[in-house]
Amino acid sequence: MNSTIFIASVVTFFLLLFIYPYYIKFLKKRQLGQYIRKEGPDLHNYKQGTPTMGGVIFILSIFALNLVTFIIKKDPLFLVISVSSLLFGLIGFIDDYSSIRKKDSTGLTAIKKLILQLLFSTVVIYLIYIFNPHTYLTIPFFKAKWDIKFFYPIWGVLYLTGMSNATNLTDGLDGLAGGVYISSAFFTSVVAQLKFDEISILILPVIAYLFFNIKPAKIFMGDTGSLALGGILGTIALYHSLELFTIFTCFIFIIEMFSVIIQVGSYKTRKKRVFLMAPLHHHFELKKWSEERVVMMFWLVNFLFGFLALGGIV
Repeated sequence: MNSTIFIASVVTFFLLLFIYPYYIKFLKKRQLGQYIRKEGPDLHNYKQGTPTMGGVIFILSIFALNLVTFIIKKDPLFLVISVSSLLFGLIGFIDDYSSIRKKDSTGLTAIKKLILQLLFSTVVIYLIYIFNPHTYLTIPFFKAKWDIKFFYPIWGVLYLTGMSNATNLTDGLDGLAGGVYISSAFFTSVVAQLKFDEISILILPVIAYLFFNIKPAKIFMGDTGSLALGGILGTIALYHSLELFTIFTCFIFIIEMFSVIIQVGSYKTRKKRVFLMAPLHHHFELKKWSEERVVMMFWLVNFLFGFLALGGIV
């Protein structure tokens, strides 16, 4: 473990605890608040106007810490993570800012967001190809690799885009996406055999944010944070060929994404809904689960599956 990097992570953590209250006041003064989706549960109407774009602070911190780690350790992984966090954070920032300017929940159109995600995913895949070229997937629980050859770049772009969308869809309840990310990043990093100081630069800035996002949330991460967090997780998995492991380490993010795919597919083909509402956390809200119960259960389930993923390291 490099003590310099760990100390930098801890200092950043306490610095963010100091900065966030001032940042929240700044956002309130500028009236840079969240606009709640009309199709979302009525339970969330009281959150209208809560300061958003909280992800700006912790994503810039993660970007800087990874850049410093790259300079110290010369490991290209951290350069790729820093680039990925900045690119996907930029998409989210544009989306958040557009939403605030329009004064509704719609920022970038879905097609514009998707094009940017595919474009930036291509950039990240290209960097991975330069620094750690490979075309295979590691299969959990087996000493086997699945070589998908020429299809790998296409897979990589689609996977990274999917991961950024998955974290974005999960960011719907106070503390949900941040808490799930922390366990996802921890277990994905452990499977990738990252050292403790390297894990700290990915997690501590988000823990600092979570202090102000637990219900009742004083600030939301916005798409700035959620899209970037998915980009970070996807980048680590792609760099180390651990995409199939994220079925376990990022379990909640994955099922949240597939709940939307299943819901939309079912309604378009059968005119029937599988869930009361998608993403999945809204389904449980409408089943009369409290917001706190949904968040805690999702945290626990994600931790459990992440722990099971450790058994897949062979």
